[in-house]
Amino acid sequence: MLHLAALAVVTAGCFALTGRPLFSAGVAQVLIGVLAVVGNAKYASLREPLVFSDLSLFSQVFSHPRLYLPFLGAGKLAILLVGIMAAVAAFIAEKPAALGQRAAATVVTLICLPMCIALARRLTLTLQPYSDQCQCGFFAAFAAYLINGMSSAQQRAFTRAAATSPFSFGRPDVQPDVIVVQSESYFDARRLGKYVSGAPYEHFDCARRESFEQGELAVPAWGANTMRSEFAMLTGLTSPELGYARFYPYMFVRRACASLAGYFSRGGYRTVAVHPYYANFFGRRRAFAHMHFDSFLDIEHFDGASRVGPYVGDLPVADKLIALLQASDDKPVFAFAITMENHGPLHLETVSPGEAASRHTLGDDVRWRDLTAYLRHVENADAMIGRLTAYLRERKRPTVLCFYGDHVPAMSSVFDALETEPTRSDYFIWRNFGNDLGTRRDVGVETLGSTIQRAMTHADRVDTDSRNKLQQMPA
Repeated sequence: MLHLAALAVVTAGCFALTGRPLFSAGVAQVLIGVLAVVGNAKYASLREPLVFSDLSLFSQVFSHPRLYLPFLGAGKLAILLVGIMAAVAAFIAEKPAALGQRAAATVVTLICLPMCIALARRLTLTLQPYSDQCQCGFFAAFAAYLINGMSSAQQRAFTRAAATSPFSFGRPDVQPDVIVVQSESYFDARRLGKYVSGAPYEHFDCARRESFEQGELAVPAWGANTMRSEFAMLTGLTSPELGYARFYPYMFVRRACASLAGYFSRGGYRTVAVHPYYANFFGRRRAFAHMHFDSFLDIEHFDGASRVGPYVGDLPVADKLIALLQASDDKPVFAFAITMENHGPLHLETVSPGEAASRHTLGDDVRWRDLTAYLRHVENADAMIGRLTAYLRERKRPTVLCFYGDHVPAMSSVFDALETEPTRSDYFIWRNFGNDLGTRRDVGVETLGSTIQRAMTHADRVDTDSRNKLQQMPA
């Protein structure tokens, strides 16, 4: 029923606006076709069908085409273009109907729209898109998500959820510097099997052995949708707590929002976000301002930085973080860095013959090129870990370093060939003070902030080094 009511709204609404009945009927059919084609492409790459919040990201397809169009493929893109061109031709060819007919279409729209809202609210939805679309049908589930997700009730629910963040109150009692690195698509690929070399994880392994805590990390994203893991980490909120906002939480951040940055800000910290890409991507510039970051160092602050492929590499991000610490002037720093190097699409990268040998034993077959390219970037992330920990070991000011992967990479073809589907990334929380033994805890990304709070205050040894005088540092 919702499927038909939603189609009626689209068709009648388009007729009321354009006065062209055949064109309007065609638009409704083309719309379903476009949503189906894009949804299938998204599911093939990211294991998730199209959801309502993807519409708000539509403009990014044109401003950042490399991040989206390659996953669609030339064939599907051609089908979409043909459909759009046919719709434009139909609009030009068809003469507009009389005003009376357009008025009737307006009445139909106004009748069917409240029906859609009522039907959407009555559907029993799990907010697991694939399950809901199997249960209710693709278009009906998509329409229900759109109607419910964009409602004022959902915005109010998000505001209430944000107020329950564990970082909505309090401030640090001690003031070590805190660095958080969200590493793009990072996970321990050795879980795929013995064919993956340990060489790309040398510094990662060392940091884990010396860490306060480390382990596998449950994240609310797979292959993409970085901002979901990002928001969970910064707010301490789970997907069930966010409701429909789980799919694109920054879309709902329209006012002050509790976050880990706000917690540190109340303690006198300088709070800085670092991302070597465009600040408006995912709406981060607006969202981070509401989430209590004092400044946002985006791609404009990486002028001249070395690139790995199309993106700024991980090592320049490490250098930027070190520069922030060196310029802190005794004011504690909380820096949240989001890397970009390993973003992909991996299948667009060039892999040389023999390049796989130092990274895995699967060979140079085309099936494994994405894995080779991926591990090449992991090596640079590992060098980033090495550079940061080497600097912090020599630094006298106490510092906590949290490093984690936002999601596993979009390597569906590799995972299918290996008959596996990893879902967890990895993390460690490392300190340049205390005696830590790499305690393993497999946790959710939303708990990392609370673990950082514990790492700041739990010193295992006390000596004359200022790195271990945490208990005596002023708040």
